[in-house]
Amino acid sequence: MTAPLLGELIEKMTGLALDRGGINKALDRFVADRMRALGMTMVESYVSLAADPTRPEQRKLIDAITVPHTWFYRDPEQLRVIAGLLHAAPPGPLAIWVAGCATGEEAYTLAMIGRRIGRELWVLATDVNETALAAARRGVYSALSVRDVPEYERHWVPQREHGFVVDDALRSTVRFQRHNLVDPTPQAPRGAWDLIVCRNVLIYFASGAARRLLARFARAVREGGALVVGASEVVFEPPPGLELVSSENRLVLRRPTRPPPPRTEPRGTPPWLRTLPEPRAAPELRPAAEPRPAAASAPVIPPNPRLAPQDIPPVPDPAGKPADATSDLVDALHRGHALFEHGDIAAAIEVYDAIARAHPSVAEPWLFLGIARYTHGDVEEAAGALRASLCLDTTLWPAGFYLARAYERLGRRAEALQQYDLIAVDDLQPFSLQSTSAVINEMRAFGHDFRNAARRLSAERSLPPRRPFR
Repeated sequence: MTAPLLGELIEKMTGLALDRGGINKALDRFVADRMRALGMTMVESYVSLAADPTRPEQRKLIDAITVPHTWFYRDPEQLRVIAGLLHAAPPGPLAIWVAGCATGEEAYTLAMIGRRIGRELWVLATDVNETALAAARRGVYSALSVRDVPEYERHWVPQREHGFVVDDALRSTVRFQRHNLVDPTPQAPRGAWDLIVCRNVLIYFASGAARRLLARFARAVREGGALVVGASEVVFEPPPGLELVSSENRLVLRRPTRPPPPRTEPRGTPPWLRTLPEPRAAPELRPAAEPRPAAASAPVIPPNPRLAPQDIPPVPDPAGKPADATSDLVDALHRGHALFEHGDIAAAIEVYDAIARAHPSVAEPWLFLGIARYTHGDVEEAAGALRASLCLDTTLWPAGFYLARAYERLGRRAEALQQYDLIAVDDLQPFSLQSTSAVINEMRAFGHDFRNAARRLSAERSLPPRRPFR
C-alpha cells in the first residue's frame, strides 16, 4: 500500500528505509488511519501535508514509524566494552552522546556505569521521537524495563507507587534533546565527543543515509575517542577518520591520535568491570522464585501491589462453557500479560494455564504459558507448553527460541542445538498473535538479535558442553 512518494519523503526526513524492521507495516496502518481522520482519499495529499515541517503532521508521522523498544542494561557484554572505554579515557569529565536514545533507558544505564567506575559523565541523549523523549524525561519505567538492572544498581531506580523512578541525582547527569540524525550533530561541551553510542539504529537506515551518518559521527569524535554501534550492526568499511579496533570480541570505531599509538593487547579486566552482569542471548524476565546462585546479581521483580483485580479482564472458566469468542480469549490473555509484565509471574501462570485448558487447540496461550513457566524456573513444564505451541503453530519461532533455552537449562544439549539451528537458518517470518504483549513486541522488534544469538549458540556445537543456564 505504501506509496513510493511517501517512502522517499520518510527517507529524506529521517534516513529510515521502509523495508527495515517492519517500518512499512506500521506506516501503512498509521497513514490509513490518518487519511480517514483527515478526510483524504489520495496518498499524495497526505504526503504533501506531511512534507511541511511547520505542520504537526510531520512529527506525528515520525513518531509513528520510530516506535522505541529498549530496556536498562541491554547487551551487558557490550556495556563492559563501553565501561572499559570510559575507564581508559583521559582524566576529567567525559562528554557522551547517546544517539537514538528512545525512551532513555540506555542513557541512564551509562550514567549508572559512570557513577560506579568513578568517572564524571555529561550525557546528551537524543531522539527524533517526541513521545519517546517525553517518557525519557519522566524517568518512570515498568518492571519489564528494569528487569536486567543488577542488584547493586537497583537503588538508582527504586520502586514507587507509579513505577520504577530514576533517582534525581542520576537524572541530573543526563539531558534529553530532540535531534534528527540526518541533521548536523549536536555540539559537544568541549567541541568534540569523548564517546558516541548509537546502538541498534543503523539497522533501520538506508545504506546511503547510514554511510553519511557514520561520516558525521567520525567528524564529531575527538582524537582518541570512540563510536560504539549495535552488536548486530556490522561496519565492514569504517568512515574516513575512524579505525576498527577489537575489544572483548566486539568491534569499536576509534578515532586515532596523531601519530596512531601502537596496538597492545588489552590488560586484565579490572575488578569493578567484572561485576557487570554476564551477557544473555535473549531478553527475558528473571525468575521470581528462589534465585539460583549463578543469578544472584539479577533483579527479582516483585509483584505490583497496585494491580487491582478490577483492573484485569476476567478469565474464562474452563469448567463452564468455553469462551469461543475471540474477544473473550484476547481479554483473558491480556489479563495474563498484565500480571506477567507487573512481575506477578505465578499469578500469570495460573491465568495462562486456565486459558490453555479452555482453548487447547490455540497455540498462543501455550506460548505465553511456556514463557511464564520458563521465567518462573519451571523449566520442564515450560518445555512441554512450548512444544505444544510449536505443534499447533510452527511459525511461532519465539516458542522455539525459549524451548531451546529450556532444553539447555535441562542439560539436553543436543535438543537445544537442534532448536537453535532451526532458528539460525530461518528468516524469522512475521508471526500472528491475537493479543499484544511487551515481551512479544521486543521479540518482533529485535528478531535479528534472536537469530544472531541462535547462530552464535548453534556454532558452539564443537566446544565442550557448558554448564546449563541458570
